[in-house]
Amino acid sequence: MNKTIKIAGITLISLAVLIVAGVIFIYSSLDSIVKAAVESVASDMTQTEVTLNNVSISPTTGEGSLSGFLMSNPKGFKSSDAFKFEEITIKVDPASIASDVVVINEIRIKAPHITYEVGPQKSNIDTINENAQSSSNSDNNSDSASDSGPKFIVEHLYLNDGEVSVAAAPLGDKTIDVDLPNIHLKDIGKGGNGASPDVILKAALGAVTKNITSALGSVDLEGIAKDVKGRVQDLSEGAASGASTVTDTVGDAASGAGEGLKDAADGAGDALKGLLGD
Repeated sequence: MNKTIKIAGITLISLAVLIVAGVIFIYSSLDSIVKAAVESVASDMTQTEVTLNNVSISPTTGEGSLSGFLMSNPKGFKSSDAFKFEEITIKVDPASIASDVVVINEIRIKAPHITYEVGPQKSNIDTINENAQSSSNSDNNSDSASDSGPKFIVEHLYLNDGEVSVAAAPLGDKTIDVDLPNIHLKDIGKGGNGASPDVILKAALGAVTKNITSALGSVDLEGIAKDVKGRVQDLSEGAASGASTVTDTVGDAASGAGEGLKDAADGAGDALKGLLGD
């Protein structure tokens, strides 16, 4: 009997040690877990490459920071990146870290830089938003990992002192820089069973896009649109004119190319005018 009790006691102690070891491992790996989660979820949703340089979160205080956030542009755009944040500070409720719903008291994104690039049909930001929307709809129609993964409540999300750089063909390597209005979102995932990371990202992207549109109200987008059309039209007319001295077949091909360039220019102009509500 005593031997049985002794064995049972040793077993319980062993289990306790394993549990403690597991908790220590989770806490010690918290930074790498968060880094991998942010990069994976954001990259999959936006169909871009998202990287983080460093994550540092204290499991005892719940305070930490994420530095060197970079989101590349979708395919088809020239600018190297769409979103760039030097530092993101975060405050997590320590008591919730090991629970099913993690409570994030505050996320504060400081001085983000956003590149708004006008493409032939739509902007890079519109493309990223459409990718995120498509990913979210796909998840809602399937038994996705986000349904069974960790859930979060974000009490406050701030994005302050941001800047938007407008890039367009007629500007060349130059950009038009405007200030981004501050953003404050509250209680994401509250009132339910928390929100999955993709829902939080989608909410943040939606707010950023809305404020970008507001910020661009001071930019002469219509003038840029006309410049885009004018430059590409000159190029297409030059191509057609040069082709008239060779065979009809080559001339027809050049003319078709010119029409294609003109259509691309019209698309860029329409995309820009769309922002003005025309």
